[in-house]
This record gives sequence, structure tokens and C-alpha cells, in this order.
Amino acid sequence: MQPAKRRPGRSAMRILINDKPVDALTPKQEKSFMLSRVEPEIKATVLTPAEATEFYITQTKRWFRILGGIALVLIVAFAIVGLVADPMDGGFVAVGAVIIGGAFVLFMYLLLGHRLRTWNRKLAHRSEGLPPAGTAIFLDTKGLAVGAEIFAWPSLAIDQVELTRTSVSSGGTTSVIRVIERLSLVAGTKAIVLDRAMLQNGLLLIDNAWRKLRAPPSS
Repeated sequence: MQPAKRRPGRSAMRILINDKPVDALTPKQEKSFMLSRVEPEIKATVLTPAEATEFYITQTKRWFRILGGIALVLIVAFAIVGLVADPMDGGFVAVGAVIIGGAFVLFMYLLLGHRLRTWNRKLAHRSEGLPPAGTAIFLDTKGLAVGAEIFAWPSLAIDQVELTRTSVSSGGTTSVIRVIERLSLVAGTKAIVLDRAMLQNGLLLIDNAWRKLRAPPSS
């Protein structure tokens, strides 16, 4: 992972997108952030690496099963339609559907393995700088509490934000989506690291902390 460059002036925040440093975020880029719902109060807990890994694997397999189930239904429906519409060639259609289904299952298996290897490779970095496992973190309108320490929002600033960027195609158009993975905050000389995957309720906590600390982008 390349170190992000610190920009001078008000926007001293460092930015990493897909592990690569960028100079700044444009208002258009900030509007492409996929943020979770707004919550006035959020409670979170720092997970151990083993707990975070177990949760990640469970969630990933769940989504893969959902996608695989949808694909299987579509493939079976395609095969049935082929058999009904053309009994003569329906057998070839069914065989083709089975081949496509097998190829899809293999693809999903390889993709799952890739995602798990990527997770394991980044786990050490995700664990860096976090409060001790089991530490309670609380966010409300007044500030952020990390264990016994309480930080008012005006005392906090974003030192670094790490994002992932992906493209989603729909209806012939491609949309870019950015997800906040990790926030590094500072309060004076105190550093506070929040990682989405290493916190129970991490998604809500990080997205709402971003909203509190980052002014809405101008149009």
C-alpha cells in the first residue's frame, strides 16, 4: 500500500482509493459515496481479528448463496422454457444450461477464494492502530466516545480516509461507487482509527462519523 500524500491547508486529509493515494476528492466523487442510513446514536465494539474474519466469511458466503440461488433459478427456468418451446432441441438447451450453471458455480467458487485471500492479506493493516479488542465506541450528536475517552466533534479532524472504488453497470450505463473502509482521526496529539470491517456496527459508525466531520460537498 502506497502512503497517501498530505495536502496543505484546510484539506490536510490524506486520501487512499483502492490503496492508491490521490490528491483530493472532488464534490462529484464525494456524491458517489455509498453511505449507510443516518443515525443520531450508534454503539460499536472493536472486534478481534478472528471475530472480524468470521463475520466477513459469514456475510460473504451469504451474499454468494443469494446470488447463486438467483442464478440457479434463472438457469432452470431457461432450461424448462427451452424444453417446452422446442421438445426436439430442448435436450440440447438443457445440457447447455447445465454447462452454464457448472461454469457459474466454478466462477463463484474461485471468486470467493480470491475475496478471502484478499481479506487475509489486508487483515494486518486493518488491525493497525485500532483500540484494543472489546473497546466500546459510541457516537452521538455531541461527539465520539472511545472507551472512557470522549471527544467533541469540533476537536476531531479526519487525518486519512481509505476508500474502495467499484463500477456497477445497469441499463447500458456505468456508475462509480465509493465505499469508506477506514477513517483515521486526530484530536490534538491523539490518533483514533476506525475500520469498517473490524468493528461491530462499523458501517454505520464510520459513515455517520464521516458525515459529522466532513462538510457536504458543494454542487
